Amino acid sequence: MVWVKEEGRITSLIYKLIVSLLRKIGTYDKRNVSYSTIVSSSINDGGNKTFLDIGVGTGQISNMLCQNKERFIAGLDICRHILKSNRRRLFHPVVADAHHMPFRNEIFDVTLFISCVEHLAQPSGCIKEISRITKQNGICITQLPNLQWLMEPHTKFPLLYFLPQRFSSVIKKSSGYESINLRITLKKVLSWFDTFGFTNIDRRNIHHFQIFRFPWWPLGWFLTFRKTARADRITPILTPTVNRRSL
Repeated sequence: MVWVKEEGRITSLIYKLIVSLLRKIGTYDKRNVSYSTIVSSSINDGGNKTFLDIGVGTGQISNMLCQNKERFIAGLDICRHILKSNRRRLFHPVVADAHHMPFRNEIFDVTLFISCVEHLAQPSGCIKEISRITKQNGICITQLPNLQWLMEPHTKFPLLYFLPQRFSSVIKKSSGYESINLRITLKKVLSWFDTFGFTNIDRRNIHHFQIFRFPWWPLGWFLTFRKTARADRITPILTPTVNRRSL
C-alpha cells in the first residue's frame, strides 16, 4: 500500500510536468488546430446541416463549426461542470450519457466522436446509438488514439499497455485517467462500426511528434464512416428527457 501511494505521487508529478512542458511548447494548440482542419475537410459538403459532438468537452471543434451560421450543432457531455465552465460556447449543450442519447432516430447529418471511445464503459453500445441517431448516408468522424503506442497518449507514460494491470491501474488513476480502456484497438473500432451499419471511407494517421514519426505505428487515427445500413436495421432505443435549463 505504501508503494502504491508513493508510486502514485511520483507518477502524478511526472504527468503534470510533461503536460506543462507540452503546453508551453504549443503541442496542444497545434493538435487542436490540426484536428479542426481534418474535421473541416471531412464535412465540406454543403448539405450537412445538423451536427452532434459526442464528448464535446471544452468544445473547441464545435465552436469552430458554429462559424457557419446555417449549421445546428449540439455538444453532448456527461460532465455538467465542463459545459457550465465553457462560457464562450456557441453550440447547444446537452448533458447526457453517450450510451443513451436523448435524440430521435436519424436526426443528425454528422456525428463527431473525438477522443471519446476509449473512455466509455460500453463503446459498442455507444456506436449502436450513433448509428441510430445518424441519418442514412450521414457520416461519423472518429478520432482514436493509439493506446498501445510508445507513450500512452493520455497518461504520457511509456509502454503503459504492456505493464501488468495492477501497475497500469495506479498510473491511470494518478494521472486522472482511471476510466481509460487500454484494450481499445483500431481493429475493434472498425469492427463495431461495421456491425452497426457504417462503412469506413477514410483513414488518416496522426503524428504529433516528428521525432517519433513511425508510418506503420501512428499516435492515433482519424476515421470517417458513412452510414450505409437501412434505417429499419437500427433498433430503436428509448431515451430519457434531459433538463438543459441549468446550463
